[in-house]
Amino acid sequence: MIDPILLELLQTQLTSVVREMRGIMIRTAYSPMIHEGHDFSCAVLSATGDLVAASEVEQPTHISALPWAARSVIERYGTDIGPGDQFLHNDPYSGGAHLNDVALYFPVFHENIQIALLGIMAHWQDIGGMVPGSLSGTATEIFQEGVRIPGIRIRRRGDPITEATDLLFANVRQPEERRGDLQAMIGACRIAEKRIVALVKRWGIDTTRSGMSALLDRAETRMRNSINNIPDGIYEYETHLDNTGDSPEPLLLKLRLTIKNDTLDADFSGSALQVSGPTNLGPATSTTAVFTMAKALLDTNGAINAGAMRPLSVTAPLGTVVNAHPPAACGAIGEVRRALESLVIGTLGKAMPDRLVGDLKGASNITAIGGPHLDRSGDFLFAEFPAGGTGAFLGGDGNNTVRNFAEGDISSIQPIESIELTCPLRVESTSLRTDSGGAGKWRGGLGLTRKLRLLAPHGRLSVLSDRNIIPPYGVRGGKNSAPNRFTIQRDGRVIQPSTLPGKVTAFPLRQGDIVIEETAGGGGYGDPLERDPMLAAHDVAFEYVSQSVMLGTYGVILRNGSVDEQATATARSQMANDRVLLHLQDLHNVSDSEFDGSRRLAIVSSSTAKRLGATRDTLIELPNPDGPSLRAWLRIDDGVHTGNCAIGSSALAILNLGIGATVEVRLLDLVAK
Repeated sequence: MIDPILLELLQTQLTSVVREMRGIMIRTAYSPMIHEGHDFSCAVLSATGDLVAASEVEQPTHISALPWAARSVIERYGTDIGPGDQFLHNDPYSGGAHLNDVALYFPVFHENIQIALLGIMAHWQDIGGMVPGSLSGTATEIFQEGVRIPGIRIRRRGDPITEATDLLFANVRQPEERRGDLQAMIGACRIAEKRIVALVKRWGIDTTRSGMSALLDRAETRMRNSINNIPDGIYEYETHLDNTGDSPEPLLLKLRLTIKNDTLDADFSGSALQVSGPTNLGPATSTTAVFTMAKALLDTNGAINAGAMRPLSVTAPLGTVVNAHPPAACGAIGEVRRALESLVIGTLGKAMPDRLVGDLKGASNITAIGGPHLDRSGDFLFAEFPAGGTGAFLGGDGNNTVRNFAEGDISSIQPIESIELTCPLRVESTSLRTDSGGAGKWRGGLGLTRKLRLLAPHGRLSVLSDRNIIPPYGVRGGKNSAPNRFTIQRDGRVIQPSTLPGKVTAFPLRQGDIVIEETAGGGGYGDPLERDPMLAAHDVAFEYVSQSVMLGTYGVILRNGSVDEQATATARSQMANDRVLLHLQDLHNVSDSEFDGSRRLAIVSSSTAKRLGATRDTLIELPNPDGPSLRAWLRIDDGVHTGNCAIGSSALAILNLGIGATVEVRLLDLVAK
C-alpha cells in the first residue's frame, strides 16, 4: 500500500507538471486562440491511455477526448511506440472532439520502459475546410470541416516525419501559425518529459506506477461515496437544440439518469437521429458532458482523473446526434455538448434539490471573421467564444458574463488590444446585456453585447451557436434567460446573416459593417414575484434590469427611487392572479403521439390559447416547482376542456405530476435589450 503522504506528493507533482505545460503553451503558442483564448488542455496519461492528472482549469471538452483518442493511437501502433515518438490526432470518430481540436501525444520512457503518455489537445484556429476558421453552421459532412487526422506518427524515435506534417500544413490556412502552435505543444511536452523522468528517478519506476494506479482508486472512492449520498431512483428530463444547421427543425435530447447505490448511469436513448448538419458528436463527447456535470455537482474538489469516471456509465446510441456515424459533420460539438450539460444538470438537480441551478448560456458561440489584412499581404482570422451568464441558485444570483464551471480556463472574450493589433477590426463597445438574465427569486447572470467593426475592404463571418431560438431554462418557477443572438449592423439597420439563427457560414461582410454578438444570460431560480424588491431596485439602478421588466415581470413599483411596498404588494397579487393555471389531461385522449418530430406537444382549447396569447406551434413552458421548466409546442384542439392542458405520459413523469394536477402554462420571455 502506498503511503498516503507520498501519494499526495505524487498527486501534487503530477498536477504541477500539467500546470507548467499550460504556462509554456500560453507563453509560446502563435495563435491568439491559445495564448489569449486558452482553448487547450494538458494531461498526464498512463502508458495505457488512462487519464492520471489534469489541472483544475483544463477545457472539459478535452477531458474524455484526450484519453479516448490516446487509446485509438495505442491500439493502432501497439508495441511499436518508442522513445522520441510523437503522434497527432483529431478525428471525432476515434475519440477526438471536433477537427479543430488537435491532440499531440508524447510517450515518456525511462530505461526503455514507458512510464506515461503526455497529451495536449489545442484548438487550432484553422484546420482547413470550407470557411476561414473551419467551423461552419451549414456543413453537411466532416470533409467540409477540415483535415481529418486519424492518429498518425509525426516523429519516429526522434526523427521528424516531415512528409506527414508538410501534407497537413499544405491544407490549412495560416500554416506558419499552425506550425508555431505545434512547436509550442512539442516544447511543452519536452519540459514535462524532463519533470516526469526526474520524478521517476526520485521515487522509482514501481512506486511511480503503483502510485498512479492508487491515485485513480482514490478518486474512484470519492466519487462513489458522493453518488451513494443521492437517493436511488430514475430521473428524467429533456431539452432541445435550436435546429440542425441545415433545417429549422429542433432536435430532441433525452436523458434517463439511474442512481443505484454508488453508480450513476446516463442513458441518452430517445435522442434525435444524426443529422446532415454539424450538430453531431463522436463517441467521446457525451461522456465528457456527463462527467463534467457529475464532477462539478458531486465532487468539486477531488482530482480529475480516470478513477473519478469509473462509477459513471453512459449509453449514447449509435446513429444519433450524441454518437453519429461518419461522415456526419461534427463541428458544432460545443453546442451539442453544452445542451447535454444542461440536460445533465437539470436531471441531476432533480435528485439533488439543494444543488439545482438555472441553465447556463448553452452554446460555445464560436464567432469567426476572416478577410484581407490592411497593411500587409495575406489574410487575417479572428475567432472568439463570447461568454454569457450563469444560472441562479438557491440563495444567489448568477454571475455576469463569465466562464462557467463547465468551460475551464477559456477566456470570456479576446482582449481588445490583441484584436486591434492583429486584425483590421475595431471593437466599438463591450457591455453587459440588460434584461438578459432569467428572472426569478434569484436572477440569472447577464450575457454581453459586443460590437466589432470591419475595417478591411471585405470579409466573411461564420457563427456556430445554439440557444438562439430555444433559450436557457429557469428552475423552480424561474424564467428563461434571453437567447443568444448574432446580427450585423449595416448602414444604420440591423440585418440577419442567416435564415437559421446561430448558424452562419461565410456571410459576406462589407467595410464598415458592425458584427453584433449578444450572448444569453443564465436561467432564473424561483418565482420572480418573490424577489426582494430592494434587490430588484438595485438591478434597475445598475441597469441589469430595465424599468419595464422590473414592473412587468417582478411587479416592483418605485416612487422617487424608493420601493412603494404597498403598491408592489398589490401589483404582485394581481400578477399572480393573472397567471394561466391549467389542469393536466392525458394527451392520448386527443392525439396519437406526444411528439411531432422532435417537438413535444401540449394541447389546449382555442379559448385557452387566446387567453395565453398563443397560436399553433407557439413555444410554451410548464414551470416545475421541483426542477427545470418543461418546454412544448402548442397545438389547439377544442376536444380539450377549457381550463385543461393535455400532455403525454412522459411529460407527466418529467414533471412528477399526475392527471388532474394544476400547473402554470406560460409563454417564454424573449425580451432583452
